[in-house]
Amino acid sequence: MKSLLLLAILLGLSGVAHAVQNAKIVGDTVEIYAAADFDSEIIDEVRKGESYKISNKPSGPFYRIKLKSGKVGYIVDYELDIEGRGPMREKDLDEMELKEAMAVKPPKDLDANTEAEEQQVFGRTYQGPVLLMYNYHEDTMGGEQIDELVAIGYRSIKTLSWSVAGTTQVPKYYTKAAGNSATGVQLWADVGFSNEIGQFPGSALRFSGNVFSHLSLIDLKTPVDNYNMQDMTAGVNLEFAFLKNFRNFSLDVSVKYYFDKSNYAALGLACLF
Repeated sequence: MKSLLLLAILLGLSGVAHAVQNAKIVGDTVEIYAAADFDSEIIDEVRKGESYKISNKPSGPFYRIKLKSGKVGYIVDYELDIEGRGPMREKDLDEMELKEAMAVKPPKDLDANTEAEEQQVFGRTYQGPVLLMYNYHEDTMGGEQIDELVAIGYRSIKTLSWSVAGTTQVPKYYTKAAGNSATGVQLWADVGFSNEIGQFPGSALRFSGNVFSHLSLIDLKTPVDNYNMQDMTAGVNLEFAFLKNFRNFSLDVSVKYYFDKSNYAALGLACLF
C-alpha cells in the first residue's frame, strides 16, 4: 500500500515537472495580467533578468507565471527567454503584434468607412425594375370606375428621380360595358425630387414629389362598331418609400398617390442595383 502511495506521489511530481518550464524576463519592466487577456487587470510587474517558472503550454500569446510573492498571473510570451527556446525573433514579434492588433480592435478607418457606407444610403444612383399594383380610378361612362391594374416598369432613384411603367391590361369595366373584347395599353411616366426623411443602418425612409403624365390607348369592339379611345392626362404624385440596402442589391417599397382627373394610388416593389 505504501509502495502504491509513493508511486502516485512520484507520478504526480513528474507531471508537475513536465507542466512547467523555466524562463527569464527580457523586457525592462514587464506587466503581469490577472488573466490571459490584454484587457484584464494588471496585478504586478517583473524586471529584466529575473527567472520564473511558467506554464509548459501558452494560452494564446500568454504563459501562466508564478511570482515570487506566490501570486499566479499571465505574461506575454515575447517578454520571455524560455529555456531551450530562446527569446522570440523580431519577425515573430512583428507577426504577434499584428495578430493582437487585428484581434483586439479593427482599424479605425475601416470602422469609419463601414459607418459612412451604412449612412450614405442616398450617396449613389439606384436603378432597376419595378412592379406596381394600381388601384386605378377613372371618370368615364357616366361615373367613376375602379379596377386593379398590374404594371411593370423601370425607376431611377437619386436626388432627381424618375420612373416609367406600363401595362397591357384593359380595365374590366370597358369589356363589361361593351359585352365584348378590348385591347390597349396604359403608360405612366414621372420625374421629381427624392429626399431622405429618416435613416437606419443600411436603409432609409424617403419622400418624393413628382410631376407625371398618363397615356391610355384602348381599342374597344362592340356588336355595332369598333372604338379607338385615346386619353392623355398630367398631374402630380406624392411618394413615400422605404429603401433597404443588401450586399448586392437594394429593395424599394413605395406607395404613390396620383392627383389626376380621378385620384388613385399604386403600391410598388423595386429591385435596384
